[in-house]
Amino acid sequence: MKKKLLSALVFVLLIMFVISVTAFTAYAEKITIVGTVIAIAFDDNDKVVAVTIDTAEGYYDVSDNSIGKELLELLDKNITATGIVGEDKDGNRIITIETYKILGE
Repeated sequence: MKKKLLSALVFVLLIMFVISVTAFTAYAEKITIVGTVIAIAFDDNDKVVAVTIDTAEGYYDVSDNSIGKELLELLDKNITATGIVGEDKDGNRIITIETYKILGE
């Protein structure tokens, strides 16, 4: 009896895992965007700590990976960026940038 219960529990957990992975990949896709880097958050010393990219399709908040941190120095620059886009819990688009290029330079 315990074996059947354990097997059923493992099966249910496996199904839940597959559903959660599928749900995540449904919301994440690799795209290329073109827009302007804009500051959206500052620390106590007025140093930029977060940026968004303003595009014709709307705003894409930049995730805090190593490449995303490089954009903190590119305020008001027009760029093209490629990365994985998902949404946060509030429905805001978040891009994890893999590559970018400053336009007009």
